[in-house]
Amino acid sequence: MATTKKTDRQLVSMTFRKPWGRYTKGDRAGFEPERAKQLEERKLAVRSAQAKDAEMAADTKSSSAKGTEGADKT
Repeated sequence: MATTKKTDRQLVSMTFRKPWGRYTKGDRAGFEPERAKQLEERKLAVRSAQAKDAEMAADTKSSSAKGTEGADKT
């Protein structure tokens, strides 16, 4: 049975907001902290934990703006 080698390497999970290389909008991938910082500065991706918070805020905002859309009109 193969054994896995333990490393001290820490990856940062990023969610892409724009296409970059082989990644498309919405893709998630792990990067070294230095690369993750570069992606954030270039506004190509955000940390996955922050992406979830932003999506929840956008969903709340859009659902409250709908009002009675789709309701029966009498």
